[in-house]
Amino acid sequence: MKRTSFLLPLFLLVGCGSTSNLNPYSVKQSSIATQNMKAQNAWDELDGKKVSQPQSNSYQSQPTSNYEAKSMLETANTIPNWFYSPPKSDKYFYGAGEGRNIEQSKGGALNFIAGEIQTAVSSSFTKNEGYSNNNGQKDFYKSVKSKLRTEVKKINFTNIEIMKTVKVNNNIYLLVRIDKAKLFNSLKTKFEMLDNKIDNEIKVSQKYSKFDQLITLNKVSNQIGQAISQANLLSTLNSSFNIQNYLNKYNSYINQKTELLHQITFSVSPNDLFGQKLIEILNQQEYKISSHSDIKIIVQKQIRNSETYGMKIARVTVNIKVTSKGKTLKSTSIEVKGISNTPEQALAKASISFKQKLNKLGITKLLGL
Repeated sequence: MKRTSFLLPLFLLVGCGSTSNLNPYSVKQSSIATQNMKAQNAWDELDGKKVSQPQSNSYQSQPTSNYEAKSMLETANTIPNWFYSPPKSDKYFYGAGEGRNIEQSKGGALNFIAGEIQTAVSSSFTKNEGYSNNNGQKDFYKSVKSKLRTEVKKINFTNIEIMKTVKVNNNIYLLVRIDKAKLFNSLKTKFEMLDNKIDNEIKVSQKYSKFDQLITLNKVSNQIGQAISQANLLSTLNSSFNIQNYLNKYNSYINQKTELLHQITFSVSPNDLFGQKLIEILNQQEYKISSHSDIKIIVQKQIRNSETYGMKIARVTVNIKVTSKGKTLKSTSIEVKGISNTPEQALAKASISFKQKLNKLGITKLLGL
């Protein structure tokens, strides 16, 4: 039997005998079917499913270097199916990439995985967004949502496994996978460090004045937003991660900031037309006004009068300086204009425009808080 098996290919090679029963198309189709079957068996094996027949060319367990990727390099005439539809798994993220070299292809594959994570995290955040909005933190959580994409981009992917490399013409097609549990653990360590830092800073500030507590809360607000983004990312990677406890805590910190703002006293000077408009807004939002204040707001104006077709125009540059204990917290400049029959009426209309712009800007931004 061994001798016959050896002579048959030689016989066909020299062109003797009939080949009418051999169909090249059917041979090619059979080869593709076999390749697909092997590929599916490989995916099943990778995800812990039992494979009926062990495959001789099974994937390496953790090939990560360019050398290992090159050693796995196969050549094909068509783009592999897994490039268009990477496998799905509860245990791994899969990503496919294309490039002129292995590094380019790997970068594309990791970008694919990052995109999958971004979509999932956005969906997770939307579930929690209603809770935050009900607690009056709509603007804050809007800014947090914009940080989500940044957090995903900052992920340092490790434990990257290159599962398949195929060369088609001059392009390299690469398939990689990342263990979800390992990614979760590495990101959780980073998150816990940030969470502890926030807690410690707020705990220390509670020994001091309300104004100092407010300054600390303002300082860590950006870190709180970052922590909320990371918590949503962890919740996406692992559904057993208790995100609600962290959201409750971070919301309490944000609410503390709002409460302190309403306990601290403000003064506005001078108490003129424009100063009165600022006081009206502070009163509407229930901030305390007192001559003996924690925070002083100084309103300075530069007025330029002109006339066009008999109408009086008042152009006003309003500089607002917010200070506490002699230290400037925030400076803001607002340009307004008023037009009327008299200079006084034009200035009054400019003050109305000033109030509208203050409302649009928001008191917390005006105060630098």
